Amino acid sequence: RRGKPTLTETNQKDFVAPQGWTHKVQWASGDSLEPDTYRDLIKDTDAVVHTVGILLEDDYKEIVHSRTFNELTTSLQTAIRGRNPLDTSADKSSKSRNTYERFNRDAAIMVSDEAGKAGVESFVFLSAAFAPPAIPNRYVTTKREAEAHLLSHPSGQLRSIVLRPGFMSTPERPLTLPLAGLLQVSSAILGKSIRGTIPLAQAASTPPVSMETVARSVMNAIENPSVRGIIDYEGIEELANNPKAAHVGANKNTAPADTKEQEK
Repeated sequence: RRGKPTLTETNQKDFVAPQGWTHKVQWASGDSLEPDTYRDLIKDTDAVVHTVGILLEDDYKEIVHSRTFNELTTSLQTAIRGRNPLDTSADKSSKSRNTYERFNRDAAIMVSDEAGKAGVESFVFLSAAFAPPAIPNRYVTTKREAEAHLLSHPSGQLRSIVLRPGFMSTPERPLTLPLAGLLQVSSAILGKSIRGTIPLAQAASTPPVSMETVARSVMNAIENPSVRGIIDYEGIEELANNPKAAHVGANKNTAPADTKEQEK
């Protein structure tokens, strides 16, 4: 990332200082695709949490940082239709680098391999439950390819933890809050009946989750040695609220056969 957060601009064009917790973090910058920039940083660490990824291959930064509806719609239209070919101000070299394969798959694989070589105990990968409507399916298929590598990691000793949240919201991105509210209502009404059918139905029927909840789930997963494998949105909520939860991730399907029959 760009390193330690600095003054940020609000909707009112005022500048606010970073939150207090940012002063308790040792910040460093690097490139996930360039191991030399972070190899020394992950030595002697217990866990690596990988949150690198892009939603769209073009203009993703403008989209996720949109603060008004007009900014959001403009960025989405540009990303879906593409830039004006006569606009010479566009940085085409950077656009060609912003691919799902590079950011959603290769970066995770490369960092996990370096973590394995360094003897890191746990590796957490922030994946996704589905590809949102109007987003290319490659967004999620590349994440699944990264997951497959992690779950059968060549190091043989790395405890891989894959989180698959649905839509994530945070007050730091104000536009995510009303959408999260709508998804909370739609998921409560639709339930699981249509989940997994079409992208729109899956998005509308999967409850949203706050980034704070995801963060708590990540930390609790790292500190709970029984947790490994894929954790869906229900497991994320459970793990965030119960640090000692054992039946999440890969372990939720390890119940004895007779127990499964009783549950049926």
